[in-house]
Amino acid sequence: MNTRDLDYFRALVDCQNYTMVARQFAVSQPAVTQAIHRLEKEFAVKLVIQDRHHQQTNITRAGHLLYKNAQQIQASLRLAHQEIDSAQQAEIRFGLPPIIGTLYFPQIAEKLLQNGLLQQLKITETGSDELLHKLVKGEINIALLGSYLPFDLPTVHAVKLGARPFSIIVSPQNSLATQTSIGFKDLGQAQFIGLDGKYVHPQAFQAYCDFAGVHPEVIYRTPDISWVKALVKANLGISMLVRDVVKPDDGVVCLDIEDQLPVSFNISVVTRAGYLPTDDEQRFIDQLLKMTV
Repeated sequence: MNTRDLDYFRALVDCQNYTMVARQFAVSQPAVTQAIHRLEKEFAVKLVIQDRHHQQTNITRAGHLLYKNAQQIQASLRLAHQEIDSAQQAEIRFGLPPIIGTLYFPQIAEKLLQNGLLQQLKITETGSDELLHKLVKGEINIALLGSYLPFDLPTVHAVKLGARPFSIIVSPQNSLATQTSIGFKDLGQAQFIGLDGKYVHPQAFQAYCDFAGVHPEVIYRTPDISWVKALVKANLGISMLVRDVVKPDDGVVCLDIEDQLPVSFNISVVTRAGYLPTDDEQRFIDQLLKMTV
């Protein structure tokens, strides 16, 4: 099957006009017609019916089915090209969230340097949620990801390294600072400073709110963890962060979360389902699996 034929066919379904498709791809109209005929011969079914009386191009049910599957076929082909191109290069395309990069990745950095792997890393640094999308799309091949529940997705293979708790952080001037723990049911009227959707924190936060049946206001979101802590220190709101992110000199107070919910900051080594790593990538994965969380 010619993949360009699928391009022509998908465009024809979208605009239902042979002339427009020909103009879009800078080819002749007969070239588009021949592509459709080749696909119909390939699948032994009529995909397009031309109603010349009403000057309409009608897509059959089989055509709509092919259109749906063509999107998946072409996405798989793009992914195959990306993986094959990546395999020809020495670089290791790796996704690393800021929190995990700061707290845990340094454990193996020296060993990676000694093995010559650190120099091969092409690191994409952003939140875990965004990195997951990049991994599935083939923009990166390996990632250390956080998730508020253990991964259970058909699109990825994940090995959990460990889990760390979330905590509520408040300013020393906040009335809650005298407590050591708190339940979300007592935070319904609180004003929160939150991380944005690139991170898994918003999902964990929503899970706690749903469990407690509360709807606290999130007055500000930011991708900067340092900025979250600074705003909380200034007593402009409270926040929920992975406890390990908070240091003694941050000037904030950590409270344990009392709610008995199976939510935590799970850290996993993640690859695409079915992905075949290169020898260097496998050596790198083996080092990642030695990390202690």
